[in-house]
Amino acid sequence: MVRERRNEFDLIRAVSTVWIVLFHYSYSFVQYAVGGEHIYVMMHANGTWGALFVSLFFMLSGASLYYNWGGRLSSFKGTGGVLEFYKKRWLAIFPMFYIAWFVCYIMYVISFNWLWGWGGPYYKLLLTFFGVDGYFMYRGMDYYTVGEWFLGAIIMLYVLYPLLQWCMKKIPVIATIVITVLFGLNVARRLIPAFAVYNAWIQISDNINIITCLMSFWTGMLLIKADRKLADKVFVIPAVIIGLLIMLLPLPVSTLILTPILAVCFYIVLMSISVSLDKHRRKWNLKIYDKTVGFFSKYSFAIFLVHHVTVQKMMSIFTGREFTYPLSILYFLLCLAVISCLAVLLTKITDFVVKSIRQILCRTRA
Repeated sequence: MVRERRNEFDLIRAVSTVWIVLFHYSYSFVQYAVGGEHIYVMMHANGTWGALFVSLFFMLSGASLYYNWGGRLSSFKGTGGVLEFYKKRWLAIFPMFYIAWFVCYIMYVISFNWLWGWGGPYYKLLLTFFGVDGYFMYRGMDYYTVGEWFLGAIIMLYVLYPLLQWCMKKIPVIATIVITVLFGLNVARRLIPAFAVYNAWIQISDNINIITCLMSFWTGMLLIKADRKLADKVFVIPAVIIGLLIMLLPLPVSTLILTPILAVCFYIVLMSISVSLDKHRRKWNLKIYDKTVGFFSKYSFAIFLVHHVTVQKMMSIFTGREFTYPLSILYFLLCLAVISCLAVLLTKITDFVVKSIRQILCRTRA
């Protein structure tokens, strides 16, 4: 069954993509000691913008997967089965990831004077093979070159997705309670003496702990069950008020709790904007809007892979210098343009490589 295209997914994905690039661009001024007046989109009153939009990405992933696969995965093999799901997820992530990683790996080799083992023992390449090298960087240096920790977390959630879908269909209330309790324990674990051993072993930051990511992902699955009812003003107005309170007023609540709440507010508001625009398509000319949102949505994963390296390379040129505020805005637009071009190039190269391999395999089988 062909599902209706959800334009709100594109808008949420596009806004999150650009904002995360802007977040890392802002951080690069601190990273490379660039002074003067410049864009500094790092923090709101109760957390970081980066954590917010990563949480929103997880919610979008949960929502879009459940929307497209919620009525499927009824079997292990065959059309719509678990194996097909894993195959499509693998093709959507790994070919592009491997190509981007290899290019950056060669760059690192050159920068380390052709030290091929710059990441340590070669067994650590297994982390790269499974796409989780960025996620496990907190355990020590490995062969991570592109993307972010986010990639490893989303891969783990994709692996869990068939089980999560079954839980949503069969035991939604129980599953929601269990995930919420696990999330609550993750928030409070440093305050519980009995968790001392666990805390010593689990050294990863609380905000990127897989339980934190799972909470946002599961929330997205719940949000898509509510569907476009959330675009009604009964939900939008409270979302705007709550969102503004969290962004503007420091609150005595853990940022781990406030971040997904704020992400839900953004989800609802952006959905309502998209739904409203769709209702007025006959009156308004939305070509520029559609092309812009469509571009950043389509190339979001490629942008995600290349943006961090690109921003670092472009900002390192100005180490120790100063920017004016207008110049920082113009340079961000230039960085975004370069990142976009590289994302398109990476996508085209990946499509060509995958198509070529498929043709070779077809000839071999024939």
